[in-house]
Amino acid sequence: MPIPQSLVGDTWTAITARNALPIVVRWAQQGQPITYGQLDAEIVKHGLGHHVMAVQYGYPAGAIGNALIELEKRWNKRIPPLNAIIVNAKDRLPGKGVNYYLKHYFKVKKGTNSISPRQRRAVVEEIQADVFAFKHWDRVLRECELKPFVSYVATDVQKDQIASPKRSGWSTEPESQEHRKLKEYVAKNPTVVGLPRNTAIGRIEYLFASADSADVVFTNPKQLVGVEVKSRISNDADLNRGIFQAVKYQALLRAEQRAQLQAPTATAVLVSERSLPPKLQKLASVLGIEVIVVRATDA
Repeated sequence: MPIPQSLVGDTWTAITARNALPIVVRWAQQGQPITYGQLDAEIVKHGLGHHVMAVQYGYPAGAIGNALIELEKRWNKRIPPLNAIIVNAKDRLPGKGVNYYLKHYFKVKKGTNSISPRQRRAVVEEIQADVFAFKHWDRVLRECELKPFVSYVATDVQKDQIASPKRSGWSTEPESQEHRKLKEYVAKNPTVVGLPRNTAIGRIEYLFASADSADVVFTNPKQLVGVEVKSRISNDADLNRGIFQAVKYQALLRAEQRAQLQAPTATAVLVSERSLPPKLQKLASVLGIEVIVVRATDA
């Protein structure tokens, strides 16, 4: 079969798209986004082209996105937009040109141009997870008559810097008064989690279709935020568990949105009365969970 038409030609965009695709696939298979600067460095390092300004890579990134849409039609199978993992170094988000591909992939009526930065980050995180989980990138390369890119993908996070997942050690007692008070405080004060003051009171013990329940969920038309709270009496194991609970709430809220053909813009945060130890903070950061510390006197 012929290679996708979007990759055909002798223009700089087509040539760079063909050179960039195996590189970006390699980073996807390693579960990491690649910045425009890193992509440029790889292309120059391996003699695949000369240095250009980062903004120029939006054109070959778009060509890659178009090529995948062509393959979708050929395979009759959805392919996540690989170009969503090509990001700016400063905010770790792709350029707004990726909006079309996000809208196409999620099959939603509205795009992501008019949403808040927080919501846009949520959508990008969700779609990047799909890119990293996709198992057919080698087939994509074969269809495009391209060879896999073999190179070490560096990471700036080491395993010994991150707290490992805990499976025991947290409290199994009934809900404490401290936890209940903090939960009620957060529900009545949406500004704690960065929402406008006039946001409706959060729903306590929000029940999911999976029968899980979140401590608090704010459900207004523009923003969906789940909250796991940990009071000042929570130990480190309980904080560790709280991070993963927030991961679960975020995934469930986004699943609910996707089931309603909405862009998955939901986020979840951990609100704690204790500052997290560095390894737990790093764990939260790696898992994409924002941690908000409130003082006991605030609650």
